[in-house]
Amino acid sequence: MSTVSAYAATSATDPLTKTTVTRRDVVRADVAFDIHFAGICHSDLHTVRGEWGPVDYPMVPGHEIAGLVTE
Repeated sequence: MSTVSAYAATSATDPLTKTTVTRRDVVRADVAFDIHFAGICHSDLHTVRGEWGPVDYPMVPGHEIAGLVTE
């Protein structure tokens, strides 16, 4: 397993805080890549605030990413 840096929400109202996330190993059906850029859009803010349903904190928002495939 590897670790990566991320910004996580610990509640619906606190600012995002830098953290380390442990990633599971890459398996046959996965694509691995090095993230070069990541963005947060307004839908991520709705998710962090729990406006679209329950949230398990801590959570790392963001789904707009760009990088290079490594596996």
